[in-house]
Amino acid sequence: MQPADPKSNSALAVECQHLTRRFGKIEALAGVSLNVRRGEFFSLLGPSGCGKTTLLRIIAGLDLPDSGGLRIGGIESLRLPAWKRPVNTVFQSYALFPHLSVSENIAFGLRMKRLSAIEITRRTTSVMELTQIMPLAARHPNELSGGQKQRVALARAIVNEPQVLLLDEPLGALDLKLRKELQLELHHLQQRLEMTFVHVTHDQDEAMTMSDRVAVMNAGRVEQLGTPEEIYERPKTRFVAEFIGECNLFEGKFISRDGSRLEADSPLGRLRIDLPSTAIELAEQGKLLLGIRPERISLVGGHAGDNRVLGRIEEITFNGAESRYRINLGKVGLRVTELNTGRRDVGLFVGDSVEVALAPGNIFLLEG
Repeated sequence: MQPADPKSNSALAVECQHLTRRFGKIEALAGVSLNVRRGEFFSLLGPSGCGKTTLLRIIAGLDLPDSGGLRIGGIESLRLPAWKRPVNTVFQSYALFPHLSVSENIAFGLRMKRLSAIEITRRTTSVMELTQIMPLAARHPNELSGGQKQRVALARAIVNEPQVLLLDEPLGALDLKLRKELQLELHHLQQRLEMTFVHVTHDQDEAMTMSDRVAVMNAGRVEQLGTPEEIYERPKTRFVAEFIGECNLFEGKFISRDGSRLEADSPLGRLRIDLPSTAIELAEQGKLLLGIRPERISLVGGHAGDNRVLGRIEEITFNGAESRYRINLGKVGLRVTELNTGRRDVGLFVGDSVEVALAPGNIFLLEG
């Protein structure tokens, strides 16, 4: 599903404008501005205390900001009580009524709206089929597994047909295997419904797997907003580079440039680096902070050439599908990840000398 044209106001499901929220001396949100497009899966990602849940609660109407604006579906919403906002929330704790059956839990919100019995039955049945819980209709919450409870909580929120579904770490209480299964189910469900999902998580894999776009938050601010590919391949700050996956960081000093390629001095020696035009101005300021992902570094043979450095293997960790190496290069160490494809003719061992190659296009520049 392709989100609507983001340049059009009608394409925006949620608009947050300079939202600020303080709790005593703690600034939970420091002027956060972002837009969520209609029909997209949008994730707020960051560590505990970064402000993501506070932002979700403000969208839901469960908290108010100290300043700023909020529009949902093009309508100014800060003065609307929670029950009048076109949103529903799914919590990590499920919040199911223990005395009601699955079907009764799902139908509860529809009964509060005083819909007809025929319409309640139609919509309840439809959403149970969609979430694959029809056989559980007569059970009570204490008879369900964690994954089944989460599906019921989702069905209860979806049945009310909100414009925006808010998900507050909904998979956090599940074991790893089940969590990964439900990540895919949740993503496919959102695509079928074409509903806007705003998802809060501290799990980077979860955000990268399910999201159309991700806002990485830190200390009440949005450090970077983009697609999972943009955030992983071209992080803007040290925090994003280290929070999303693994990353080798090292300092450098600008020497010269030729078009989009520059030369820099670094602890690894002189490096050639290909940068997008947007990073050139930052690079020419002198001191650089450079990064490269472990899987973007190659272990090679032959003579040293451009961006090739000799080092010594200090540690090897076998991890099934891949092997992880720690390489000592004298002034700096690098982490290298290599897939175990079975194509390497000669095995590598701790203490071996090895050559590493850093392709100019795989090195990125960080703001600090």
